[in-house]
Amino acid sequence: MNYAHMSEKEYYDIVLKRLKEYMNKNGVKQLDLSRESNINQSTLSKILNGEIKLTLQHIFRICNVLQIDPEILLSFDQEIISDRFQKINSGVISKNYINDQIFIRNPLHLALKGYITEKPFFLYLFSTISSEHALLEGTIKFEDTEYHNYCKATMSISTGLVADGIQVVKDYCGELIVSLTMGACYCILINSDIGEICSLNFKHSFLFNQKLICRVATVISTSSGSNRLPIVQRALISKTELHVNDEQHPDYEFVRGQLRLNDSEIIIKNDRLKRIHGHYASDEQLKGFFKESFDNNNINVENLDDAGYSVFDENKIRAINIPLDIKARGISILRNGSISPKYNKISTKTEEFTFQYINKK
Repeated sequence: MNYAHMSEKEYYDIVLKRLKEYMNKNGVKQLDLSRESNINQSTLSKILNGEIKLTLQHIFRICNVLQIDPEILLSFDQEIISDRFQKINSGVISKNYINDQIFIRNPLHLALKGYITEKPFFLYLFSTISSEHALLEGTIKFEDTEYHNYCKATMSISTGLVADGIQVVKDYCGELIVSLTMGACYCILINSDIGEICSLNFKHSFLFNQKLICRVATVISTSSGSNRLPIVQRALISKTELHVNDEQHPDYEFVRGQLRLNDSEIIIKNDRLKRIHGHYASDEQLKGFFKESFDNNNINVENLDDAGYSVFDENKIRAINIPLDIKARGISILRNGSISPKYNKISTKTEEFTFQYINKK
């Protein structure tokens, strides 16, 4: 645009259009802006309709509420400002591809209340290298952005490896999006150093005046092994730090049990089941749990064939009349002893067999 030949009205129309865009992007209604800027609502309405001019005092107050620099609002060059806004506030997914009424990105929206906290959440998941037995530990944080345009997500995971005396940590950055129709949170994260994109999916619920305590999420990523295979696994997001790699701590069995890919049937090899039973035989809290769990599932631990398997129906276990915390701990111990895998890799054999089958058609 030739700015020298721009009329005052053309320039003022650009400023008003930009003001309305920023109000929309930040989810700020006219009534909210009036109240927070201390500008009379009728005056603000006339400003937005172009009936009266903005003053310096109006600009200062409005920019303060919208948390933008006056230069962004008043610049002649729409393209430069738009480009700057997109670079700072674009997140991972382009706004062009999502419906803001269904996918919630604005951190000020009630759907995201309780997820955004000052301190990061703790994150726990199995290593994708089968020889590694320790759980990976990390953090994930959800934050507001400068212009409230998207919910920033940052994740750091300690790999358990040490290089030059320093713990190797993988850092990811992305965004959290809430789908109201699916009742789900989608967190898309990128590590540009190693060229990895991963996504977390967990259940959404309105928290209002509460803070998120925990969620069990699915993670889709690429395994760290030499084959770099696509992988699906579970991760635990927790407000509280847990002792997941201390074998003597109850957290050790509990978290592992919840991270395994179990279903409603818990299948355990009999020799493993005997070891579990013997290990917790002196635990006063769990003694009653194991007795009733075995009885309800018609399992006699003394007469088990070591080469065989036992099947527990988790629904029957849940019906046992004992405190919920003891029940949760006991179920997790059984889950962790099950044959259920830690994760699901799409192996090269799967690709090969699928190719051979379809190719013959």
